[in-house]
Amino acid sequence: MGPYKIQRLVYIIGFLDLLGVSLILPLILPMVKNLVESHLAAGCITSLYGGIQLFSSPAVGRWSDGWGRRPVMLVCLIATAISYVILGASQSLLVIVSGRVMAGIFKHSQTVCRALLADVTPPEDRSRVFGIFNAASSMGFIVGPMLGGHLSELENGFTLVCNIGALFFILDFALCWLFVPNVEPAHSRSSKGISEGETVLQAFSFMKDIDWKVFGDIFLVRFFLSFSSLVYRSNFSLLIDQNFGASPKVIGYLISFQGIISAVAGFFTGKVSKIYQDSQRELFHSSVLLTLALLGLTLAPSLTLLLACLIPLCVSSAVIRVSSSAITIGRCEPDKVGSVTGFGQSIASVARMITPLIAGVTQEISIYGPGMTGTLSAGIGAALAGIISYRQKSKVE
Repeated sequence: MGPYKIQRLVYIIGFLDLLGVSLILPLILPMVKNLVESHLAAGCITSLYGGIQLFSSPAVGRWSDGWGRRPVMLVCLIATAISYVILGASQSLLVIVSGRVMAGIFKHSQTVCRALLADVTPPEDRSRVFGIFNAASSMGFIVGPMLGGHLSELENGFTLVCNIGALFFILDFALCWLFVPNVEPAHSRSSKGISEGETVLQAFSFMKDIDWKVFGDIFLVRFFLSFSSLVYRSNFSLLIDQNFGASPKVIGYLISFQGIISAVAGFFTGKVSKIYQDSQRELFHSSVLLTLALLGLTLAPSLTLLLACLIPLCVSSAVIRVSSSAITIGRCEPDKVGSVTGFGQSIASVARMITPLIAGVTQEISIYGPGMTGTLSAGIGAALAGIISYRQKSKVE
């Protein structure tokens, strides 16, 4: 199978992946909130997923470098499907926690997909391909939240939604099993790969081998920007419900609207990158736009204005994902693409781990707390991105 066909297949897998996720994601926090009283307690439970991914992301990326993308992706997909079935059977907090723990360990199909795309795509074309992949994946968020919102109002709706989400991952498993070739990562072709007998501890050892002089600044930017979006989005359903009294169906439509904008923006990120010809400057400008969007969302007095502010939020997020990935992969050696991609994903996992806690605490203080916290974090990320852009410009001159 040629690179172009592999790319198209990965786009489909990415779409089905986030379709399954978006069916369930908006329903998890309200489900947990029904079982516990405080925002903080609910935040502690939902932060488990990000906390586990902090450690599992680098390991999975490392293993995909050594064993190949296909076998690792197959394990991730079928295990994620099982975790969603467990989540759907939840009648208690213990079952919900069990399902989220399993998902935290194995839900890395997006990371492996990006590593596979990097393997089969020339460096000069990666921004366009990553943009299309992000757009295709985001299209899952168009249908998923609306469908999940409607189905959740049926009897045993949460269980039904979780099982349908699991079916999408089983379909992804079948596509991967039947059609995805086991493309050897670059380092395997140059005989630098890890052995198949590598232990878990050896996989984690890559974390301490990260060259922070090379990656430290971009990882820091990625953390603040990821945190800024996640701290606002983590309590999005509860915020909209409390501020505007929106029903699950309305919230589903709002999340689907974000999916539409993200998908459209993703298809144009490649053209944006060609216009800029400078990923650092592109990252800086999109970070500033993200900061302004979060400020507008926090202060929006109506659903109409909130809807308008969601547009720059989604556009800036799409551009940030592509430009930050391009900068990160552009700095790493070919034999460490999967490992660095996995570690980069763990940066977002750190943010995903702490945002439910911080969002819960700040929301206890003020309804505007999560939004203002996200705005501050985005501002810090934009300032750091500006420094990176300035340094790059100075080197060129």
